[in-house]
Amino acid sequence: MIVSSPPVSIVIPTYQGERFLEETLASVRAQTYPALEIIISDDGSTDRTLEIVKDFQQQTALDCQVFTHEHLGMVDNWNCAVSRSRGKYIKFLLQDDLLDANCVSEMVELAESDREIGLVFSRRDLLLSEEAKTNDTCLAIVRQIENLHSGWSRLALVQSGRSLLSDPRFLEGCINKIGEPSTVLIRKEVFDTVGEFDPDLCQHVDIDMWCRIMLNYKVGFIDRTLSFFRVHLSQQTLQNQQSDRISTDLQLFLRKMMVDPCYSELPTCLTSAIYVKLKEERDDLLARNTTHQQRIQELEITESELQAERSKHLHLIEKISTELQKAQDVITGMESSKFWKIRTTWKQTKRVLRLPDND
Repeated sequence: MIVSSPPVSIVIPTYQGERFLEETLASVRAQTYPALEIIISDDGSTDRTLEIVKDFQQQTALDCQVFTHEHLGMVDNWNCAVSRSRGKYIKFLLQDDLLDANCVSEMVELAESDREIGLVFSRRDLLLSEEAKTNDTCLAIVRQIENLHSGWSRLALVQSGRSLLSDPRFLEGCINKIGEPSTVLIRKEVFDTVGEFDPDLCQHVDIDMWCRIMLNYKVGFIDRTLSFFRVHLSQQTLQNQQSDRISTDLQLFLRKMMVDPCYSELPTCLTSAIYVKLKEERDDLLARNTTHQQRIQELEITESELQAERSKHLHLIEKISTELQKAQDVITGMESSKFWKIRTTWKQTKRVLRLPDND
């Protein structure tokens, strides 16, 4: 049980979030933890996002600060939101996600039990929007990211972050086995030690931060669902998946772990595993590139064959047109001859006299 209630900043970065934001803010209002400030950092929304936020401010007694700015992009908006917070702990909440009513209370209680804990995470469940339930890409994402915590070999209530980085299963399956920002509580001073979120990354920006924290702090885990991550057609993960940025971003992140000074104390076993992983990724990329080139060559051959067939057909059409013109000329000549006129007159006379037409 927490003796006192250290201040917690619930940080909500927003951008064009009108669809789910009211439900998200309702989960904030339902929190049982008493010492909250709400930091909303809006990245230049042009929809009803700010109207919804204003309504929330008017309806709640919570300290709610709203900061607006021109469009910076997702990662810079995250960093902007963190810089505005004043709490001892930061509880991220993305604009589409939800928190269990006891989320902040339980996470803070665990974090306060050991001052060396830099990050607390928990189980989280997935919420699928109606259209996502029938979208193949969304369903594939769900299969990849459900039950992330089960990807670790071992999870304890409190453990060294380095022990998680040394897990032989770290690079297996989904590399982010902690989860999205809505799943974690972070001690604010952590950012003074490890720095901001990296704007050079897109899909792996959160696991990059979690790894830097794990190198320097202990990690707490609550074996209970305390947040809900929503899957829908407009989210960044789906856009990255469709543009194939995830694979490129993973390689960028792994290379960063190999060469960036912030990862200089990475466990040797993980460094070796990353080297192997990068080699596999490179070989796979080369193989895919080779296949791509072969496909291009096949298409070029097919195009050449089609051009040849088209030329052949055009030549045949021209030949038939010439023969038809010759036939037309013959018919025209026949129609103008005396024989043709006499023959035509005779056929008409036989029809009038109802004589048999034997010729």
